[in-house]
Amino acid sequence: MDFEQKISEIYPWILRKAKIFCKSIQDAEDLAGDTVYKLLVNRDKFDCSKPLQPWCLIVMRNTYIIRYNRNSLIHFTGINVVEENAVSNCTFHSILFDDLISTIQRCAKKSRCIDSVMYYASGYSYDEISEILNIPVGTVRSRISSGRKFILQEIDY
Repeated sequence: MDFEQKISEIYPWILRKAKIFCKSIQDAEDLAGDTVYKLLVNRDKFDCSKPLQPWCLIVMRNTYIIRYNRNSLIHFTGINVVEENAVSNCTFHSILFDDLISTIQRCAKKSRCIDSVMYYASGYSYDEISEILNIPVGTVRSRISSGRKFILQEIDY
């Protein structure tokens, strides 16, 4: 039996499992579609002697976690990009924005890991950050972890 046919046979199961992870039907369908895509792209990595469903579940879980983490990040647009009118409309938001910028600037003076965190917050993958900064992927992961902790300590979270 060929791989695509196996995937199409268990697709209803994949969709049911995706509904467990996601609140809305649309998100579950997107997750199931992303999972099937990743399964098909990485079919050569699958060991045919093992069952397909556990591997599908692992791919789906990892896809969900990556998507959740990317969507839950604070996306920085840059210090000079934000319009003054948009920020000055609400004093509270202005204060929070100023605090955030000053925290990031303080962290950048004290630690080299903030550049990695900023790239990661912008949506770059570990591998892309590694290429941009010319450092190993393990160092990128370590710097991002340290940078998160550092920023959280600075804002007393």
